[in-house]
Amino acid sequence: GGKTTVITPLLALLLADGKRLVVQCVPAALLEMSRAVVRAAFATVTRKAVYTFEYDRLTDLQATQRLRAKLSKAAATRAVVVCSPISVKAFVLKLVESLHQLSQSYAEKPKGVAGAIDAAGSALTKFGKGL
Repeated sequence: GGKTTVITPLLALLLADGKRLVVQCVPAALLEMSRAVVRAAFATVTRKAVYTFEYDRLTDLQATQRLRAKLSKAAATRAVVVCSPISVKAFVLKLVESLHQLSQSYAEKPKGVAGAIDAAGSALTKFGKGL
């Protein structure tokens, strides 16, 4: 034991450098518990924000742009992002779907698709550079 209560907060403390995004990806059934443990660990001596990454394929352009800002802020403020594989999968599928829509009508871009791709690509880059 101790991975969630000891190792995870220590890794978050050591790896958050203001440039990289620290992400804890846990099964959906453990999301609430893991988030509570990380919040409790960073609620007293060393204060650190804990964000939740939630995404589904119905998420619109404005929410994707807010997500990009949220992930950038999390990296810059050395926060921890907790997510489930389901959200990550939905995010990647939405990006692939948007790229497909864009390629299907290259001459006339569907409204909002280019902006969604830009925002999703930027957010995905944060994930790729994160831990």
